[in-house]
Amino acid sequence: MKKLPDAVKWLIILVVLGAMGAMMWAVNDRASRVEMPAPDNTFGIYHTAENGT
Repeated sequence: MKKLPDAVKWLIILVVLGAMGAMMWAVNDRASRVEMPAPDNTFGIYHTAENGT
């Protein structure tokens, strides 16, 4: 890498950062569309406001 011009090095860095940003955007977009189920309250550890506890 010592013989590459600085412009080429910066271009490689920008491409890598752009690819990382695109992957983060894709993961966030997919995660925002996933519908999470309601928590399982089998053991009664989640308190609700209507029962006053």
